[in-house]
Order: sequence, then C-alpha cells, then structure tokens
Amino acid sequence: MENILKHLIELQRIDTQFDELQLQKGDLPIAIEETRIQLKEKQERKEHYEERLESLAADRRMFENEIAAGKEKLKEYEDKLYQVKTNREYDAISLEIDTKKNEIEELKKKIDQSLEEETETLQLLEEVTAEIAEIEKQLAEYEQELKEIEEQTKEQETRLKHEREKIVREIDPRYIRQYERIRQAKNGLAVVPIRRNSCGGCFSAIPPQKIIEIREMHRLYTCEHCGRILVWIDEEH
Repeated sequence: MENILKHLIELQRIDTQFDELQLQKGDLPIAIEETRIQLKEKQERKEHYEERLESLAADRRMFENEIAAGKEKLKEYEDKLYQVKTNREYDAISLEIDTKKNEIEELKKKIDQSLEEETETLQLLEEVTAEIAEIEKQLAEYEQELKEIEEQTKEQETRLKHEREKIVREIDPRYIRQYERIRQAKNGLAVVPIRRNSCGGCFSAIPPQKIIEIREMHRLYTCEHCGRILVWIDEEH
C-alpha cells in the first residue's frame, strides 16, 4: 500500500502540473469553440441568403416567361377581336383580354416584390459577410495565440504525459478509478497532504490517532468531510 500511495502522490503532482499548463491557455480553448460556433451560425445564415437570392432570381425568370407567354396570348385575343361577328363573341374575347391583362399586371407586381426582397436580402448578405470576416479574423487571432502557448508548453506536456503513463501502469486500476472520480469531483485535487493536523483540501481537522495511521501508510484513507485521499508527506512539515 505504501508504494501505491507514493504513486498516487506522484500522479497528483503530475496532474497538477498538467492543470497549471492548461491554466496558461486561460479561456482561449473555450473562446475558440464559442467563436467557431458563432462563425458556423453566420455562415449558415449567409448560405440561406444566397439560396434565397437564387430562388428570387428563378421566380423572376418564371414570372417573366409567364408575362411573355401572356402577352402573346393577349395579342391573339386582340387579333380575334377584329374578326368576331357577334356581340357574344366580342364580350367573351373582351373578358379574356381583361383577364389576361390582370394576370400580367399581377405578375409584374410579383416581380417588383421580388426585386424589393432581393434588395433587402442583398443588404443582409453584405452585413453577414462583413460579420463573418470579423469573426474569422478574431478566430485566427485566438488560434494563433493558443498555438504559441502550446508551442511553449509542448515539450513539458510530452514529458509529463510519459511520466503519467509510467506511473499509471504501477497502480491498481481500481485505485486509478477512485482517484479519477475524486479528481473530477474536487476540481482536479484528489490526493492531499495533511497540513497542521488538517486536510490539505478542505482544511478540516483530523484526529491525532488517524494522523498516526495515515503516516504509517498501511491503507488508503480519505477525508471524512471532502472525500479526498489523505497522505503524509514529510517535506510538508
């Protein structure tokens, strides 16, 4: 058990150093992730505007074709108007002419509405394109800053990773699981030394008899208050 506790102490030391290296990165990883999400949302909005512009253009082409076909039909009706022989035929063709003219006017209104929406959509597209450029610039700055920090800490992180892998192989998996569970629940601090007869994690007082037992390192003890693994380290006193 003494060796296991010593390995856990060493594992905590390594993980604490890892955490300190991560702290050097500050909020950059979170800022990068949030900026990427924001960028994706803006890009999706831009795609929506571009698709809408294509749809509006297609609609106008359809309306223009319908207007052209309507004008041809209107000319046919007008030519027939001079060939009718009865009032009934005249009235019928006149009604067709009026109907076709109304249809053409409605199509023209639709084209005007489409052009108005296109103008608004182009403005929105211009705005979101500018926003995307700003976000991409900010993201590049964040990523460059993080890259520089990672370059500075890369060698140390690699060394700590190898040390950690070596230590973990020496510890029974059940103790590793317990360590990781406590570490996750206690903000990265699973193994703490006794300081001034108190838990080094939550500073709760520890009975003298229990301190003696902890110093003997015959079994694993946890703090009754915070659940962290308690150890005795001579250099702490």
